[in-house]
Amino acid sequence: MAGTGQTGPGSVGDRKRTPLSPLIHGRVRLLILSFLLRTRKAHPFTSVRNSLGLTDGTLSVHLSKLEEGGLVSIEKTFEGKKPLTLVRVTPLGRRQFKQYVADLQEIVPGLGSD
Repeated sequence: MAGTGQTGPGSVGDRKRTPLSPLIHGRVRLLILSFLLRTRKAHPFTSVRNSLGLTDGTLSVHLSKLEEGGLVSIEKTFEGKKPLTLVRVTPLGRRQFKQYVADLQEIVPGLGSD
């Protein structure tokens, strides 16, 4: 509120970082990270695509953005003679997702584990 001197997340006085990282906050990227964070293993591109019901193009575009931001790593390899693309969340991605969830809990009443 103007004139109260309060500086919660997202207020004008909070200049250190923006809550709810725009890199994560998009619906598809949030789904991708949530899926990948279920385990620490790498997931095949096709598994992520099929599980989330995305097209190759949509998944590829969003994974590229997440990779550019350092939140996921993408490894292209072969399984026999077939190409295999593996995707995993990076340690930075885990930290940023954890912060994203903390931001949500602070912004939305009742989301915390109270």
